[in-house]
Amino acid sequence: MPISVRSLDVVLTATCNLRCAYCYQNRHGPLHMDWGTLKAAVDLLLASDRRRVKLNFLGGEPLIRFSTIRRAVAHAERHLPPDKRIQYGISTNGLLLDEEVTGFLDAHGFEVQLSFDGVERAQDLRAGDSFSRLDALVDRLRRRHPALYRDRLSVAITLTTANLPHLADSVDYFLAKGVHSIDVAPCLSDEAVPHHGMMKELGRQLSRIHRSLLDHYTRTGEVPLKLFRKKRGERPALNPGGAICRAGTAEAVTVDVSGRVHGCVLLCDSYQSPSTGLLRDAIAATSPGDLRRAAFPARLADYPGRARETRLFHDRRRKHSALGRCRDCRHVESCGVCPLSAAYLPGNDDPDRIPAFACAFMKVALDYRARFPDQPDAYELLTGQARTPDLIRELLEIADDGSVA
Repeated sequence: MPISVRSLDVVLTATCNLRCAYCYQNRHGPLHMDWGTLKAAVDLLLASDRRRVKLNFLGGEPLIRFSTIRRAVAHAERHLPPDKRIQYGISTNGLLLDEEVTGFLDAHGFEVQLSFDGVERAQDLRAGDSFSRLDALVDRLRRRHPALYRDRLSVAITLTTANLPHLADSVDYFLAKGVHSIDVAPCLSDEAVPHHGMMKELGRQLSRIHRSLLDHYTRTGEVPLKLFRKKRGERPALNPGGAICRAGTAEAVTVDVSGRVHGCVLLCDSYQSPSTGLLRDAIAATSPGDLRRAAFPARLADYPGRARETRLFHDRRRKHSALGRCRDCRHVESCGVCPLSAAYLPGNDDPDRIPAFACAFMKVALDYRARFPDQPDAYELLTGQARTPDLIRELLEIADDGSVA
């Protein structure tokens, strides 16, 4: 039976060198993926009928197992079919990104997601005494690895009710650092129901971010905050019969340290004790089992049907929060609230209930996204159909004047 996996996440270890205040991984321990399991995972991806595939290294903190990452990359490149391309990725807290590690990641074209909440006040709420090290890391990456910094580094901010007052300062901090890609996602388990003061604070923070990004876009033509990126004429299409996210499909899967496969890293149970019956039932119902078992390909093919039966991953219009029903929201087609967040709400047994704080953030953020200008493509810029950003225009004028060779 053919395998059509396009992206494979491997959880190398349940161990982490940080204890972030809001982390859903509540059962860290000395569990590591052995080489036989990792080799089988890489071979599964290489056997996929997709021409372009991606291999992501996750944890815990995956760089604790850096020697294993090197071995996996060497194996993948030695056995990569000539008609296939592989992209590597890693999600890290950055504290083990020394120059040797960074050089290896850069040399092999890794996409690096750095978990970093921004200014010192925000980062201290996550994990005290880590800001200065990450601040220095960002400067070093920019100076010594400019291509990685420009094209393959993204910074991931986890938003909570506690660090919300620092969100705009954090985005401004990353803009000043020249970061080209910024993700903001609400914390999975923050169940706070927004009150009037919180909604006003969300509005203040997103208004400031909107102004900063508009100024940055006018000068550079870049939109570092992914949430605000949109092409001219873009019309998100809601597919009523399709999955909300990849966790409802079998195209992108996660292999836990034990070799057990899941539809999403949030369903792995090596480093977490499920906090709700909904999460426990979803893990049990959807996993295709060990990737080394003979029955695995057939069980993987059955995964989308089992995922649909959980009611977590389909029909966004059916979902709701304390702020209202999703089908009544004008942003329902663009909403990025994680459907698995329902399974992380303490005491929740409703697969259609999403956290109110995540809903509130997305409503306000998408209101400001709607006001942000569409970004033209390269053809529109070259043909003069779109206005050239100020900084690019200034550089072109300098070149035309002969000041630049």
